Amino acid sequence: MSLRGLFVLTALWLVGCRQEVKVAFDLTPPPPIETNFDHLPTVLAGIQKTGVALLYEGLPSDLWEPQLLEQELARTKTIRLHGYPFYEEQLAWQGADGEQLTALLSARTSFAKYTEGKKGGGFHANYCLEWKTGEETTHVVISLEDGEVKLYGPKATLHCDLSQEAAVKLRQLLKPYRKNCPVETPSP
Repeated sequence: MSLRGLFVLTALWLVGCRQEVKVAFDLTPPPPIETNFDHLPTVLAGIQKTGVALLYEGLPSDLWEPQLLEQELARTKTIRLHGYPFYEEQLAWQGADGEQLTALLSARTSFAKYTEGKKGGGFHANYCLEWKTGEETTHVVISLEDGEVKLYGPKATLHCDLSQEAAVKLRQLLKPYRKNCPVETPSP
């Protein structure tokens, strides 16, 4: 066999052995939302200080764990909220955790203006909290790795940072609610 023939066979063999990952989920990133911090009071008005939120757990990261994400999408029931995938199962609060999270996320001091250029893999939706007021819904999508939130209210949206204290408290409060997602998404 000639050297050229050997090269062609080797190339075909390598191509045939390549593992291809079939992506069954939409990689289109959610559309950007407002970063004007003046919108914070309007969005926070949808979070009832006396109410308890519903809690959804986010799926594995499409950047860090794309194969695991694909497996979870095929294995479990999921929903999409504002372009992010979450497990369909709503998690039940333990003790006063729901009230503490509501108080934390309804306080203006828990938030700061959005800053760009953070290290890491970008916004990953670890959790989503939902409050309903009549027919209106407010969602807070939380990225624990980046210390960011995206707030979606009936009258305004806002992408902002968490204050350092709020980020620490959220991590503590939400840690016990990691139920469905099989692998911890790495922190930057």
